[in-house]
Amino acid sequence: MLLSLLIIAWLSFGTMAFVALFYKDHHDRQILGVVLSQEHAKSPQVQATIQDFKRACYTVLLLSVGLSLFMLIQTIRPYAEFYMLFLVMANLFANWFIIHRFQQRLQSIKRKNQWVYPQSRIIRVDLNVSKEKGKSAVTSIWIWLFLLISFIPTAFLIFHPQMQESYPIGFSLIGPLCQLSTIYFYYQMKNRQASVLSDNTEINKACARTEERINTMSATLSSLAMLVFWILFNISIIYIKNEMLMVFSVILLVSFLLVIANWQQRKIRAAQHYFFGEIYDSNIYEQEGTWKWGCYYNPNDPRIIVPKRVANIGWTINIGRPAGKAIGAGVLVFFLGIIGIVAYGGFKDYTITENNSKIMIDAAMYDISLEKDRVISVSITDKIPKGFRTNGYGGVSKSFGHFSIDGYGKCMLYIYNDVDKYIVLKLEGNDPGYVIINDKSQDKTEQLYQTIKQWLEE
Repeated sequence: MLLSLLIIAWLSFGTMAFVALFYKDHHDRQILGVVLSQEHAKSPQVQATIQDFKRACYTVLLLSVGLSLFMLIQTIRPYAEFYMLFLVMANLFANWFIIHRFQQRLQSIKRKNQWVYPQSRIIRVDLNVSKEKGKSAVTSIWIWLFLLISFIPTAFLIFHPQMQESYPIGFSLIGPLCQLSTIYFYYQMKNRQASVLSDNTEINKACARTEERINTMSATLSSLAMLVFWILFNISIIYIKNEMLMVFSVILLVSFLLVIANWQQRKIRAAQHYFFGEIYDSNIYEQEGTWKWGCYYNPNDPRIIVPKRVANIGWTINIGRPAGKAIGAGVLVFFLGIIGIVAYGGFKDYTITENNSKIMIDAAMYDISLEKDRVISVSITDKIPKGFRTNGYGGVSKSFGHFSIDGYGKCMLYIYNDVDKYIVLKLEGNDPGYVIINDKSQDKTEQLYQTIKQWLEE
């Protein structure tokens, strides 16, 4: 579990560093989101700023990786999940802060050198270009086929209902829902507005066809990457039951998506330069005023979801609109809720008390009360089989909640992971069929076992 947390943390740090460094290149006439012509982007001042930016990003990456190794320290291990979340949030803030500071530095260079560009964009329309839509797109058959294939785990559970004890059928629908999001992305890419910069209609049409092919290929490859992830993830749950394969599938997905985004951006930029040449470089306008805190801010734009500041690497929300503010607030509350839940689960120990008629287990969000007449037997063991968490908390130091354990079926677990001694309470029924508990040491677990055994005999 600790190794998995480290890998997830390093993956997060690497992804954030990749995205931050992606901003340093001259994309869509911008560097770090600051509008610059190609000539100005090559100036010594701007290039020196880019080099300083790269060093700052690498420093944050190495510092974050170094700090993550503190999770190996014995005193920090019980709070490893919370510590990892804190580091990821700190890394995210550090990268944002670096981008913001170097944006200010580039803007200062622009003001000092009086590099002034038009404040408004003249939108050129070529009606012949719109007639090209759909002619060069990668066929949508692929993404719909990927959606169909993603239902295989659901079909497997329908024909093997006994597996639903360890793998709820509702969970198997997450994959198809993710595939639906890639279908939405495909049609967004297919209908994306193409560049119209030339007075020659044929050049505009050729560029539109090329961009459509690149964009829909990117969306199709992203859908394929999602499907590969989903297949590997399900294999790790149903057949191999290996946590490291789950982590590997996540790494593979993120790596593929980053490579695809980078490929798409470079191909689009190369196509625009090829078809429009100097026209593309001269068609430049200011747009810093529509961005605040790293989000798009334009109350006059009716769109809620818009492309990110660096084109073709994703989408963001328009926080200038009321709906955008609501979505942004909801996302913020969601992430704060996750941090709160992880912190609460990591810091709160569970307690076990008994009285004449029942045993009560107090745990974060997973309390349970057991009547004496429901307990069939109690035993103690040094090992429990492997299992899968269906709804609960699985940390480095402790695990509790709903689990499915091989040979036991549906269980409630309240265990400290470092203690190789477990009390097994067999219950009437099968939902859950067992409650498995222990205490903070083997001696305390033995004492708790004797207490529960005596309680049952009374």
